[in-house]
Amino acid sequence: MVVLLSYGEVLVDFLPDDENMSYFPMAGGAPANVAVAFAKLGGKSHFAGSISSDNFGAFLDRELERYQVDRQYVHRTEHKNTALVLVSLDDKGERSFNFYRHNTADTCYGKSQIDLIDWQKVHIFHFCSNTLTNTAMFSSTLYALKKSKLNSNLISFDVNLRQQLWSELNLLPERVTTCLALSDLVKLSKDEANYLASQAGQTYQGYLDSLIALGVSLIVITDGENPIQAKSLTFNTLIEVPKIKAVDTTAAGDSFIASFIFSLSQHATLTSNSLVDVNKVTQAALFAAQCGAYTCQHKGAFAALPSIENLHIS
Repeated sequence: MVVLLSYGEVLVDFLPDDENMSYFPMAGGAPANVAVAFAKLGGKSHFAGSISSDNFGAFLDRELERYQVDRQYVHRTEHKNTALVLVSLDDKGERSFNFYRHNTADTCYGKSQIDLIDWQKVHIFHFCSNTLTNTAMFSSTLYALKKSKLNSNLISFDVNLRQQLWSELNLLPERVTTCLALSDLVKLSKDEANYLASQAGQTYQGYLDSLIALGVSLIVITDGENPIQAKSLTFNTLIEVPKIKAVDTTAAGDSFIASFIFSLSQHATLTSNSLVDVNKVTQAALFAAQCGAYTCQHKGAFAALPSIENLHIS
């Protein structure tokens, strides 16, 4: 069985009710969402990150256990609070965020914790850019990436930019590029790709070409209700997505990338070669689009991620 290790933050999302008058807590955080999504589909996933010993941290730990995510690489800390996010939704289900994440538990996963990971039992290492936002976390993320590379894991990077988390936004392009050069599979939204292209002084297509030149095997770009773009050295294709009315897009991208990897992992082996097979990539993107659409029609993060049964497929 292919094993996924998802690295980064788990936190509490406060989501609004239908009138946006009150908020209720739900477990979230992009890398944790990916671990849960992969497990709910029937995969084997680990989460690697720090969790506080406060009441919110206990809630998050229970939620990961509930969805059968392996927590042996979770670091528990008594001295930091849990990061919180206030999520606002517009009438199309699109979200905006107010983060309460200063020196919180999720920022404290370091090299000593990474050294405890049994990398030989991991096949896919997945991460996002929120562990690049300060120097210590960036250093730890690079350390984890290099450990993963040494063990020939496939590396998945959902860029997932949250500019408001960066105290030194000028460092974002360089740090993201450093990690892109170590990644096999890269997921971006169209807005993120345009932003990074602008920062690099390149056109959109020129920027994508530059990522392939860095060594990225496959770039997958989502664009809401518009087609998904999948680009490798040998193909550049568009895949249609289901037409739906979104309720909450909070974990849609996480659902997409987790299910995309899950679909690819159903083949006998999952290597960088799988990422340049246009038929496998198209099949995976169609499945992932279906999963993302399901998530958009349900509120929350963990709770909104589909199982195979939810999708009515065998």
